[in-house]
This record gives sequence, structure tokens and C-alpha cells, in this order.
Amino acid sequence: MAQVAIVIPLMRPHRIKPVVDSIAETTEDYRIVVVATGKCADAARDLPVMLVEDEGGTYPVRINKGFAATDERYVMLAADDLRFYPGWFEAVMRAMEPIDGVVAVNDLHNPAGVHFATSRTYVDTFGGTGDNIPGVVLCEQYTHCWCDDEFRNVAGHRGRFAYANDAIVEHLHVGNHKAPDDAVYQMGAAAMSHDLAVYTSRQHLWQ
Repeated sequence: MAQVAIVIPLMRPHRIKPVVDSIAETTEDYRIVVVATGKCADAARDLPVMLVEDEGGTYPVRINKGFAATDERYVMLAADDLRFYPGWFEAVMRAMEPIDGVVAVNDLHNPAGVHFATSRTYVDTFGGTGDNIPGVVLCEQYTHCWCDDEFRNVAGHRGRFAYANDAIVEHLHVGNHKAPDDAVYQMGAAAMSHDLAVYTSRQHLWQ
């Protein structure tokens, strides 16, 4: 068993090899789990990853599928538009040790932290959402946006959140001009209002 499972819901087939390469160059004792369908699944098939094929789904649904397919002690909730830097996981572990919960990495874009490593014990005991359902990482009512805010704020309310400034996992996002706009970003933007309404309706669960 590897020490960390890195779950990647794959939406851009051309992005999987660069992500896999950056993980291989910076990380030891890991397993990459790609959740994908169609051309995305085909792009990952010959790479050194565990492929979980599905019929398509939202980011939270696919993160939950990836988590359920693994047994590693720690799980990184990743994406296909990331670049991992040396020492990221060691920095995560330093921040994780006193909380055994949720650690946000520094994505060089959003200072709140939108990509996380979590301990399996934390999710299996409490769940990652305001519903307190053991084993569920992200709330599947969200299309894409704001699921990270709930995950982070629920962990913070429980006293189980930390931000690892020296754990660099760069977000190559259209919002910081590190990626071109595409259908995936446009889909997320289109869901923003819906997902904010979901978040607002659920805030009472942890406040």
C-alpha cells in the first residue's frame, strides 16, 4: 500500500501525462487514481495509474469514487490542471501531524486553499461534509464550485484544518492566466450561481 493516493477526476485528456510526470518527479510512495470516461479514460490507460472508469460525473462525485476505490492512509484531492513541486507531500505531513484532518496546499492562486490532502481516518470517522456522513469526502449536491469551501470550513469548524504554505501544488488555471479558457472552465463558471446557492443553504450545518 502506498502512503498517499492522488485522486484525479480527468476532464482534459491532454493534461494527464503532465500531471503524472510532475507527481513522479516530486513524490515518493504514491498511487495515482484517475476517474474518467471515454477519451479521458483512453488517455490514462497506458500510464502508471489506477483507472476508475465511470459514465461521467461531477468533481465531487468523482472524488468520492476515487476515495472509495483506495485504501491509502492519506488522499490528495487533485485535478488535471495541477503541477506538483518537490517537497509538497513532506510539507503536507508536517501540517497534518497535529490535526489528522484536512491540509490545504499552496496552489499559487487562491490563498484560501482549494486543493487538499486528507487523512482516511478523518473522512471515515466524521465525513468531510456538513452532513457528517462517514466515508463521504465531498457533498455531491454541488456541480463543481463551493464543494471545496464546505470541505475546508467543516474541517475548520472541527479544529481539523491546516494550510501548508510550503506545500506547493500549482493550479494552472485560466483565472491566473496559466491555462486557456476551455469547456471545462466554462462549465464550472456556468454552475457558480447554483453551487453558491447550495453552499448558502448548507452553511447552517457547520456554523
